[in-house]
Amino acid sequence: MSDFSKNRVLALYKILIKNTDEQHPISMQDILTYMDSEGYYCSEDSILRYIKQLRNELGVDVISNRGRNARYFIGNRLLEKEELKLIIDSINASSFIEKSIATKMIDKLKCTMSTYDSEELDRSVLGINIAKAENKKILYNVNIIQEALSKGVQISFDYMGWDKHKKLIKKSERRYNMNPWALIWANDRYYLYGYDVKKTGDVFTERNYRVDKLDNIQLSDIPRDGKTQHRSFNANTYVSRRMGMFSGKEQAITVRIPEYLIGAFIDQFGKRIAISEESEDVLLVTFFAVPSVILLGWLAGLKVAEVVEPPNVREDIINLLQQNMNLYNKKN
Repeated sequence: MSDFSKNRVLALYKILIKNTDEQHPISMQDILTYMDSEGYYCSEDSILRYIKQLRNELGVDVISNRGRNARYFIGNRLLEKEELKLIIDSINASSFIEKSIATKMIDKLKCTMSTYDSEELDRSVLGINIAKAENKKILYNVNIIQEALSKGVQISFDYMGWDKHKKLIKKSERRYNMNPWALIWANDRYYLYGYDVKKTGDVFTERNYRVDKLDNIQLSDIPRDGKTQHRSFNANTYVSRRMGMFSGKEQAITVRIPEYLIGAFIDQFGKRIAISEESEDVLLVTFFAVPSVILLGWLAGLKVAEVVEPPNVREDIINLLQQNMNLYNKKN
């Protein structure tokens, strides 16, 4: 196929992708008009030959009926409209993807659709997250972390936090160093997961950092460590046991709850929790988790969940409740 013919086949493909779908087929005359507007004067025989090439050589699903009044459209696409809607909804809902980046990503996705499906999508998609991240470096951060994961090397970075002026500033003057092992999507955010560069005892301490708060990421020439420890890593288990992705030591925690609350614990910690019946309609549930303040607040928010074991976690939630009571008593 000559370069000139290739250009015409590509032009025809773009016309069909943009202007047709199952509800909007176009005629041969429509195709000739579109091609002419693109600067390609063609005969009907040429168009039929190009369509055959799209089907046989490129695997494009060009569908048409027979006869002089045949009409043409693109059938199966790489992503169907319903699949694209799910992806676009996810991008819109994600708080870590900055608004202008999200708009560019969505525009690129919409280029794979017909104009009609794109317009329908614009009418039906709602941006449900109004608190979009402002860190425009997020895609760069993800890219450089992926490079570190691919090369298997340690990284260093500055870790940022918000100040009272709503600006991201360095949380510490020191550089953070780690052995990177994974990018994890959790709680509607991207996290970098890995280990400290030095062992504590015989193991590496697990760490996770929000990707949108990383800055000045640099790759090291030092090979990353922690391969043996990472073999037993399970992302789903890790996320479910760390509300808010808090790092820390997991503990077996037992709570006393009414039976109707069991669904909340299965949703959060999975089916591997231990459940025993203490009395009618009262259960003892044991699960593994990091006893962060977010977990304690979640348990307190259930109103009727009582921490039974271990004593330190029971004491922590009592102290948390007491501190809140003291705060509100001062207000009064």
